[in-house]
Amino acid sequence: DEYVDENNPVRAIDSYVDSIDLVALGIFTCNGGSEGQPAYHPALLLKIYLYGYLNSIRSSRKLERELKRNVEMMWLCMGLTPGYKTIANFRKDNPSVLKQLFRDFVILCRSVDLIDGEVVAIDGAFLRANASKNQLISEKMTRKDMESVDEKITEYLSSLEYSDTCENKEITPVVKKQSLNRLKKHKLKLSSNLQTLKEHNATQYCRSDPDATLMRKPAHHLMAYNTQIAVDGKYKFIVATDISSKGVDLDQLYPMAIQAKDAIGNEKMKVAADAGYYNPKEIKKCVDEGIDVYVPIADKQKKQKDKGKFTRDAFLYDEDKDCYHCPNHEILKRRKTIYEKNGIKRFMYSNSNSTCKSCPLRSQCLPDITPAKRLWRWEHEALMDAHRTKMQTSKARNMIKQRAALAEHPFGTIKQKLGWSHFLMRGKTKVAGENALIMLTYNFRRLLNLIGIKLFQKLIKASKSGNIEDIRQEIAEYIAVLDFFKAFFRQKMSLYI
Repeated sequence: DEYVDENNPVRAIDSYVDSIDLVALGIFTCNGGSEGQPAYHPALLLKIYLYGYLNSIRSSRKLERELKRNVEMMWLCMGLTPGYKTIANFRKDNPSVLKQLFRDFVILCRSVDLIDGEVVAIDGAFLRANASKNQLISEKMTRKDMESVDEKITEYLSSLEYSDTCENKEITPVVKKQSLNRLKKHKLKLSSNLQTLKEHNATQYCRSDPDATLMRKPAHHLMAYNTQIAVDGKYKFIVATDISSKGVDLDQLYPMAIQAKDAIGNEKMKVAADAGYYNPKEIKKCVDEGIDVYVPIADKQKKQKDKGKFTRDAFLYDEDKDCYHCPNHEILKRRKTIYEKNGIKRFMYSNSNSTCKSCPLRSQCLPDITPAKRLWRWEHEALMDAHRTKMQTSKARNMIKQRAALAEHPFGTIKQKLGWSHFLMRGKTKVAGENALIMLTYNFRRLLNLIGIKLFQKLIKASKSGNIEDIRQEIAEYIAVLDFFKAFFRQKMSLYI
């Protein structure tokens, strides 16, 4: 005990895990059944993982090794040394428990006003999956390889046929030393791959991790999961997290916003995200839930501008007459209504062919083969018009700047400082559990840095006893004093610059 001082983080880990009701989480029950109990208490395994993730040690084999040589781990685990398989199984078998632990820790931080939910920033990042690109089956590449194999087989057979019919043996073409059986075997494998894609109704499938997908970055492609986080603006705690198998964020705004709202409990929450989340349907869902959304509008008309063509903004909507006015002051009337498969209702506005044909601005408006201008309007387009107007305000611009400072900070810490740039688990359910463990560890580290270990231990005791009011006031005073000294030293340093 003398080798672990009072300010060592392992004491905070020990206090936190001992305060958790693991029976309520359903991972340790003493029901006297004939199946017996785990060889090691889950609290011990959770302590091992929290220590390991805080110190960038995630491999179960490396954790097993640390148990036998690391003094802090020996103290934390009281000399017990579970094997790597036991350690690995805990993370693999308890994804739902890990997600609940993350949510409970967010509630703990909220209970002492470290999370207010005034501003929440949403962002996503690709974290590498435990899967190889060599195990990926792509429909496009498979069909391309099939065509190549068919060509080689045809070429080989044609070469053999010509060789048999050639009378002058001196000019007999040299047949390539390719094995026809090998080519046919390769073709059967490609056909099997296409059948696998058909069975899974997918255009790509990874054998080592079927839930992982090939995601594209400017520099390279990688097998990955799209990790989503929602970060509170007060002290940069992660309040919500999830993973997606899609390489885009278009359908992630509402799920993350509503998850953050449920965790925070603030009905007046403001959410900021980057242009990759711009999706009118998602924005409308958030507005319906009373969430104030700030998402930059994706510029999809740049090509039109570069060609000198009129963009959609040049056509003004008249709400009273339900029509559009074009740059030549002609009227585009509503012609028909369509219902798309996803339930979206759109209205089509157009002008007559003769009017557009004789328009002096036609070259700036339409391609040569298009007879008349058509515009499509969503039934809730008025909501998006209000959103566009809001995004032009200085408040919205400040929110977007604040979003970058909030959301990029956790991912920078997670990837660069802690080295968590990839997952070790396979399968979406297990990866979601590991992702929750990563974000829980980040919040744990953030809280220790904010209030210190001794105050953290007091918080855990107060939370267990139900007496939160006193510790809430003590934490607020501690942070206020800390902020005062930071501001004081910042002001002093500015005098020497």
